[in-house]
Amino acid sequence: MATTPDVQEQQKEVHVDTETFICQNCAGIMKFNIGKQKFECSACKAEYDLETLSDSVKENDFSLYHEREKATTPFEGMAVAVCQQCGMEISFSESQFSTTCPMCGSTQVATAKQSAGIPPDGVIPFKIDKQDAQQRFKAWVKSRWFAPNDFKNRYAEGGLAGMFLPFWTYDAYAVSRYTGRGGKNRKEKDKDGKERTVTDWYPVQGVVSASFDDVQICASQKEESIGGILPYGTTSNTKPFSAGYLSGYYAEVYKIKADTGFESAKTIMESKLRSLAAKDIEKKYDRSDVQSLSTKFSRVTYKHVLLPLWSSAFGYNGKTYNYMINGETGKVSGDRPYSAIKIALAVLSFIAVVATWYMMSQ
Repeated sequence: MATTPDVQEQQKEVHVDTETFICQNCAGIMKFNIGKQKFECSACKAEYDLETLSDSVKENDFSLYHEREKATTPFEGMAVAVCQQCGMEISFSESQFSTTCPMCGSTQVATAKQSAGIPPDGVIPFKIDKQDAQQRFKAWVKSRWFAPNDFKNRYAEGGLAGMFLPFWTYDAYAVSRYTGRGGKNRKEKDKDGKERTVTDWYPVQGVVSASFDDVQICASQKEESIGGILPYGTTSNTKPFSAGYLSGYYAEVYKIKADTGFESAKTIMESKLRSLAAKDIEKKYDRSDVQSLSTKFSRVTYKHVLLPLWSSAFGYNGKTYNYMINGETGKVSGDRPYSAIKIALAVLSFIAVVATWYMMSQ
């Protein structure tokens, strides 16, 4: 007998234990107070110490990563937990390990999913609260020159959700051997007697090096859209991980593994090395053309961190636009509609200015 999709989905569901954060004084929900930067009861305001996984944020030797990843137990499919506060069944998607009970509002952290992989080494707590994030988004919308006026006046700013996304950060020392061309400029006159600049090119090669600290790579499914709100202050503001920081927010399990993430990090590092090679050539030449790099990386370390953001979407003329706000710095990035009329008027204005300048110069 064939298994139906519904039965298959039920077979993937696993019941897991959760960690909750309930005040011992009044049974209220404990959350991290962004304004105070304290972990407290949202009802009676009693403050509690956060229990962290370690005393400090650890950098891990990347050469040992594969052994560490193999030692973990992968968690696949949907997870179901029973809320320890009200008894309601709560579902966790495959990419999620922290959520809020829709019945009583208590925070639920799925401990099985949290430990099914390399655990977080650190976290940056929220420093921008929801109200501040909404105001920053409002200012961002108002500053979009080519956005339609009615969009600016009636955009939706509700539904803002706080979440933690998984990141890998990488430290490394890199040495690159480069080959390329160095150009020396000289002046010469053409057949009409007009002077022009000519560049004579010469083959060059050399070596450049650089140390990198906390190259940030998003390990979430949202990695393609996160770039607009980077960077985070992971070098100085990362705290030892505690699940208490997640109380009241969504949190995702990493989907991109650290070895895959390092390939993206190497691209970022090599971009800087290419720039250093160009500057090295320009010490002796007027122009540079870096043609190849051969790079060796050493002293590579990594850490798994959870970083905060506010995220939502708004609708306009039947289309959905997504935006994100960095939960540490308040930097805003997102999509928005364009006004064809405003763009056309701007183009016509530019043409008019050019035409006026041309007529005056005759």
